[in-house]
Amino acid sequence: MGIWKFSDKIPMKDLIETAQNWAKEDENYLQLYIRKVSKDQYGIGFTYDIKGQDSKEAYDKYFYQASDSLKRTFGNDLAGWDIASSAYIIK
Repeated sequence: MGIWKFSDKIPMKDLIETAQNWAKEDENYLQLYIRKVSKDQYGIGFTYDIKGQDSKEAYDKYFYQASDSLKRTFGNDLAGWDIASSAYIIK
């Protein structure tokens, strides 16, 4: 689970398109949403299913691929992230 944070320069439509593309291209996303992360910034929040893989290896693979793609698409307007390598969902 986590959130990718973007500069306030990124239009909401670009974030929505990115999340919609992820939803179509990768069935491991269980949840994708856009939310405000600071006064003027938004982020793409997600829950991602690693399907029983080793959590450290799966986390590293996901993080590398997603961050690389976002950096190529948004450059320095990818403002940061908050991602947990494991989460225990209660409900």
